[in-house]
Amino acid sequence: MAKERKVTLKERRESPLYNNGFIWNGNGKLLDYDDTESLLAFRYAQFNTRAIIDCPFRSAGCTAVCYATKGNHVFPSVKASRARSYEESKRADFTESAVFTIRTEKQSGRYKNAVMIIRIHESGDFYSVQYLRKWLHAWADFKPADGVLFVFYTKSFPFFLMLSEEEKALLNMLLMSGVVVMNLSVDDTTTAEQWKAYVEMRNTFPLANTYAVTEKTTAEDDVCNCENCAKCGACNNARGGRKVVVIHSASEEDKKVYRANKRERA
Repeated sequence: MAKERKVTLKERRESPLYNNGFIWNGNGKLLDYDDTESLLAFRYAQFNTRAIIDCPFRSAGCTAVCYATKGNHVFPSVKASRARSYEESKRADFTESAVFTIRTEKQSGRYKNAVMIIRIHESGDFYSVQYLRKWLHAWADFKPADGVLFVFYTKSFPFFLMLSEEEKALLNMLLMSGVVVMNLSVDDTTTAEQWKAYVEMRNTFPLANTYAVTEKTTAEDDVCNCENCAKCGACNNARGGRKVVVIHSASEEDKKVYRANKRERA
C-alpha cells in the first residue's frame, strides 16, 4: 500500500479554510521573547477587527484615548485589513477556519517550537454573543500541550453573561487550564450599569484578570508599569489579579476629553 502523502504547509495555506484575517506577528509592544528561566520561546500572533465600531460596550474614556485609532492604526491599509478580518469573523465556519489556520501556522518554523500567543482584539472587541461563541468553541479545541495561548482584553461583559451555564463552565475550565487568559477592562468613565456587569463577571469568572485604566494611581494600586511590556508576562500569566494601568499613547487633547467624560460620570 502506497504511503499517504503529507499535505505541505503551502498547501494548507492555500485551503479555503485558511483564514487570512490573522496577523502572524506582534506589534511595537507585543514583542516576541525567550524566557531564560523556563527555556520557552514566546511568539505573538493577532486577530483584530475594527476599532470603536466593533466595541459595543466601549466607555466614553476609552473611546477618547483609544490607541487603535492613532499612529500607524490610521493607515488605509491597516483599516482595510481590519475590515477584512471583521468580514472573516462573520463566516459561518469561522470556528473551524480559525482552528485550521492556527494549527497550520503552529507547524511553521516561527511557531513550531514556541508558545504561540494569540492576542485577540488589539483593535476591536467581541461585538456579539454569536461571535463570542465562535471563539469559545475554537478555544475549546486546544489543550495546554498544544502550546497555544489565547489572550484578550474585553469590555463586552454582557455577552459573556449571556452564555449558557454550560458555556460559562467551559470558559472557566479553559481559564483554569491556561489555554485562555481573559482580562476585564474598566476605566474612570465606566458607567454604573457596566460596572454592575463587571462585578458579575468577577463572580462568574474568578480567574479573569482586571486591568483598570486611569490617569492617577495611589500607593495601594498594583501599577502595571513594566518598561518592556511584552517580556513582563503579567498579561499572559496572571490568575484573577488586578492591575492598574496608567493611560498611555494618548495626546494631551485626548486626555482632556477623557477628563471631561470622567467628570460627567462623577
